[in-house]
Amino acid sequence: MSNIAIRNLVKRYGAIQVLHGIDIDMQPGQFTVLVGPSGCGKSTTLRMIAGLESVSSGEIIIGDRVVNDLRPKDRGIAMVFQNYALYPAKTVYQNMAFSLKLARVPADEIDKRVRDVADILELHELLERKPGALSGGQRQRVAMGRAIVRNPEVFLFDEPLSNLDAKLRGQMRAEIKLLHQRLKNTIVYVTHDQVEAMTLADQIVVMRGGVIEQQGTPDEIFHDPANEFVAGFMGSPPMNIADAVVDKGGIRMGESVLACQIPSGVAEGDSLRFGMRPDDIHLCDGSVVPGVRSRVIVDLVEQLGTEKLVHFKLDGVPVIGKADGRAVIQAGDSVEMAFDTEQAFFFNPDNGGRIR
Repeated sequence: MSNIAIRNLVKRYGAIQVLHGIDIDMQPGQFTVLVGPSGCGKSTTLRMIAGLESVSSGEIIIGDRVVNDLRPKDRGIAMVFQNYALYPAKTVYQNMAFSLKLARVPADEIDKRVRDVADILELHELLERKPGALSGGQRQRVAMGRAIVRNPEVFLFDEPLSNLDAKLRGQMRAEIKLLHQRLKNTIVYVTHDQVEAMTLADQIVVMRGGVIEQQGTPDEIFHDPANEFVAGFMGSPPMNIADAVVDKGGIRMGESVLACQIPSGVAEGDSLRFGMRPDDIHLCDGSVVPGVRSRVIVDLVEQLGTEKLVHFKLDGVPVIGKADGRAVIQAGDSVEMAFDTEQAFFFNPDNGGRIR
């Protein structure tokens, strides 16, 4: 396993610049996830690490080598693609063995590696099948196995789960995490799905518009976002964020006032952006619920099983809160919701920066 260092990385396509001098450090054995909306530059960054895109300026260092000018096969990497990219006429065994044959690895060594990896990925009973006879999850495991047999320094994953259904995605997320814990290779993983990022990563890099908005552990990204974009992007359902004005003892949205501790540096009458996660807004159902209470009319209830999402408006501002999955509540009900304002976030309305 190797470290990866990206230094002032820039990518241009003619006059269009899509990466604006990004810096990332990935430690040996670390699972780093690049996440962000479409067009943020995450896949371009991954392809530049792989050598599939040229570097306009800056450096990519794998281990102790600057790899800017090295061919992909000389970088010590293996890549798993979104579309599996399996050879349809070859069996699972032949697909996994193909790159080793090209590298002129001895036949007995190839056989040992393929069968060892097949055992790890539970593919041993599928080795004689062709891709057309496999499910989507099985094909993705074959694509992962083809990468693992090469014993690379670094694994690169380019949105590998996006073609799977919801159940398979959850299963494959767990398999990838368990695989990383077993093999301890350095992994760079690209996704637009923040749930994948939160559940898989040791380090998350949140990107937008070719720049890095924040990088840190999943806990840091979720509980201590650097700005409004990160706060709103990371979380499902997303954070409630609305315009507000600092009021005496709290903040005011329209005619509604929520008592809360105002951060230093703002004064009564100042405008700001106020944010709270749905997890910190709860239905008052008779149990002891901390927070500032407000009576609202329910617009919509989404049943998720273990919990319900409660949609309502606070003086015209759409808000999502939560209730227990067994709570008896429906659209049109007048209910009390408790806002745990100790967990509130505040942002600068001009640049989206965090006000602490």
